[in-house]
This record gives sequence, C-alpha cells and structure tokens, in this order.
Amino acid sequence: MDKGKLQHFREKIDTLDKQIAGLIAERAETAREIGRAKGGAPVYDPVRENQVIGRVLLACPGLDPEAVTRIYRELISLCRGVQHRPKAAFLGPEGSFSHEGVFAAFGGTVDPVPCPSFPDVFAAVDKGQADWGVVPAENSLEGTVLPTMDAFASAAKDIVIHNEVSIKVDHVLASEGTSPEDIREVLSHPQALGQCREWLRANLPRAEQVPVASTSAAAAACAGRPDRAAVCSALAAERCGLNILAEKIQDRGSNRTRFWVVGRGTPRRGERNKTSFLFNVEHKPGRLFYALEPLYENGLNLTHIQSRPLSGSPFEYYFFIDVEGFLEDEPVRKALDTMRERTVFLRLLGSYPCR
Repeated sequence: MDKGKLQHFREKIDTLDKQIAGLIAERAETAREIGRAKGGAPVYDPVRENQVIGRVLLACPGLDPEAVTRIYRELISLCRGVQHRPKAAFLGPEGSFSHEGVFAAFGGTVDPVPCPSFPDVFAAVDKGQADWGVVPAENSLEGTVLPTMDAFASAAKDIVIHNEVSIKVDHVLASEGTSPEDIREVLSHPQALGQCREWLRANLPRAEQVPVASTSAAAAACAGRPDRAAVCSALAAERCGLNILAEKIQDRGSNRTRFWVVGRGTPRRGERNKTSFLFNVEHKPGRLFYALEPLYENGLNLTHIQSRPLSGSPFEYYFFIDVEGFLEDEPVRKALDTMRERTVFLRLLGSYPCR
C-alpha cells in the first residue's frame, strides 16, 4: 500500500465532494428561482425529468445506468421539493410495493399518503388530500391489477394518467418467528400470493394462505404472531420489525410491476408515449371487432386489453385499452374519433410519457 498516494486520492475525493455539495446547493437555489418564475404552476414534469436523466446518462459512460438514475432521481426530487413537496396517495400501509412505486416516481422528497383501498387513492386526489396517486396497473407474472381498473372506472373524470413507472418486485417471507416450520398461516395481497404460488406450495405446503388488502397490511398483521408469516417487501418487513426467513421467493426472477401516476391536468408529450382509455359497446355480435377496427386501420400497436364486468348490466363489459402513441398524433386522434362513433361511451384515461 502506497500511503502517500492513498492520502493524495482521499484529499482529491474530499475536494470533489465539496465541489459536488456546492453544485447541489446551487442547483437547489436555481430550482427555487424556477418555482418563483412558474408562479405556482405544477412542479412535477416527468417528461422534463426523463430528459434530464437521459442527458446525464450520456455524460456518464461506463457507469451503472440504474445507479446513476437513482442518484439523479433523488437530486431532482430534492430540487423539486424546494418548490413544492408533493403529496402522493398509495395503497398502504407504509412499506407496500405501492409505497416503493411512490419513491420510484417522485424520489424521497415526497409526503406519502397511505390509503386503505384503491378507490380511496383516487378519492384522496379528488378531494385535494394528495396531489398525486400512484396505483399498480400490471404485474409481469399475474397480469392486470383488476382492483385498480375497477377503481379507475368510477373515479372522477378529470383524474388522468400522467406517467408510468416500473419497479422490480422481490418478495420475502417475513415473520416474528425464526423458523419456517412454525408457520401456520401466510398472509399477503392475492397478487403477491399468486406470484409466489409454487414456492409456497413447495416450502410451506401445510400453511393456510390468507389474502389481505396489501403486502404491508400482511406484515403488520404478523405482530405478536410467530405462527404467521407475510409475503411482503423487505421494506415492509423492516418497518414491522419482522425476521426475513427467505428472500426472492417469487416463482420467476423477472418480476416487475408497472404503476400509473394519476392526477389532474394535461400531461406533456414524451419521447415515448402511451394512450389509455376505456369503452363499452352494444351487446351485439361483432360490435367489439367493429370498435377496435380503427386501431388496426390507423396502424396503432395495442399493448394491453382487459375486460371488466359493467356494473348493473349482467354479462356486459367495458374494456381497458393501452396503445402506443400520443393523443395529438394523427393516427391516435383519428382512431379515437372513429371509435367514439362506434361505442356506447369512450373515456380517455390519459395520454402520457412512458419508458
């Protein structure tokens, strides 16, 4: 070990850290001035934030892009917070994967607003208790998150999707106990239980699987019950003081959930975009094909379709659709105009940037 060189490089790091700290403070002050110039305009702009991170990644070749993105996401969050610290509603309690979705969208400078149900997330935004809502839309293993779709269908019409974020989902088995052999009940959200179905069958075949409102609620319900375990996030286990008995218990390693950030206002066009909407057609032969035909005729790529029962009309359905493209693009606009003529109703859920 060359102590002289080591000391030299440590002093260089100290100098760089001082410069970085000064630049962070200068950036935050500039962000504060931008806030004054906006005069109270919205400060959450995912299109602008993605552009900033994209430029930073190009300036950091050879570095881990995910790590650089996390660092810069937090820096943007800090600077956004000097203008306005956003409140974001999500399915709670704290520690749920939806809570992690909030951090993925806004960074750490945010006031989380935990809600007991998906309709309550939309209601919190509608009533002004939160600026934004973060709700899971789809999981790569279990598919569409149906309660989100049902809640969105009955939400206030001026609440729309503004952004889409995706997080990696790693489930753990957590308990106050220390041995899996003592577990008699496994609690979690039905989606999480489904994502770990094979692991639970192989490792806890005699434990009863109990569905609850969220993964974080499952962790909280294990307090004082060493015979219970939760399928939850490591964050939820830590917040509830539980022991992690097994990690990454999902049946497939590539497990991701995409979330929608919902709120009022009109999203801006991004580099890549999606448009989401729901509609209903007459209960007659061929009407669904007739309604969807304009998507094909205008060359649009349909990336997601989901049917849900229409309340009060047995065996009739409404359909959720995602297509690539922005609402102001001529193919998207023409397709939706034609679809409105061919459907009973059509409601735009958002035209927004995606990654």
